[in-house]
Amino acid sequence: MLKNIMIHYYYLYHFNYIWKITQIITAKGSIRPVEMDPTKLNMAENNKTIGNFVSFVLLSEPEWDGCQFIRDLKEEWGIDFCSSENDKDTMVEAFGDGFAAVSFIPVPIPNGEAEDYASANYMWPEATDVVKSHKAQILIAITGNDSDMIGKAKMTTKLIDTCLKQKNAIAVYADGAVYQPDFYHIVARSLHEDQLPILDWVWFGIYKSDKISGIYTYGLRKFGKEEIEVYANANLNDIRDFVMTLASYVLEYDVTLKNGETIGFSEDEKLPITLSNGIALDGETLKIQYPEF
Repeated sequence: MLKNIMIHYYYLYHFNYIWKITQIITAKGSIRPVEMDPTKLNMAENNKTIGNFVSFVLLSEPEWDGCQFIRDLKEEWGIDFCSSENDKDTMVEAFGDGFAAVSFIPVPIPNGEAEDYASANYMWPEATDVVKSHKAQILIAITGNDSDMIGKAKMTTKLIDTCLKQKNAIAVYADGAVYQPDFYHIVARSLHEDQLPILDWVWFGIYKSDKISGIYTYGLRKFGKEEIEVYANANLNDIRDFVMTLASYVLEYDVTLKNGETIGFSEDEKLPITLSNGIALDGETLKIQYPEF
């Protein structure tokens, strides 16, 4: 019964959420000025959903060891995940006022969707080829109200990290981004040090056109925050570091940046914040002035 519920949830999610993300920013290679498709990433309607924590671990073969998952989760994170209703392929546990679910689905992500997003990972040149080979997936979902979104995000990361211990796990697909397993795992381990794994939660994408280049976030909106875009005639690595600092500050201290305010990292620094139509992203985003050095 639970398996049927989770498969239904999976397809409902894809038709009502993923299929609305129909355009991507294409980026290849390392983070440097590259030719980019300036088409906006669609973030309208359901893409603005707060507290939406649904992710996928892609598998090279349609196989999964549920018993190993339970052992690994307990060993790595000290979490018990073994209700009496658990079956081989679908596991559901109470979490807050909702539930945490892990479900093995023996089919790939349809319509080449994951492959499209994999092409945007400028830190993993082989991403597209690797993702093309996937034959199955593990769905990870956290439901409940929005009272503890950081807690939901942490739980999601722990479940994904545990799923990556499966011998046939080859990629993580989450929030319109594809992550290399080793990268995701290294970042996830920061939770052991009581640090937020920002790089597993927020994608820092490159946007470049003939007139402008910069870095945008994709993932803040699920925390109830506006996405951030920063554009400047500067090194993209430096811009990315600046945007990462902003995103970390927003999530770690639960800060809500507002239109017309300023932000700075010294007493004298006052960088204006503007809420306006997105450049790389659809919908409204925050534009923050890049500091002059």
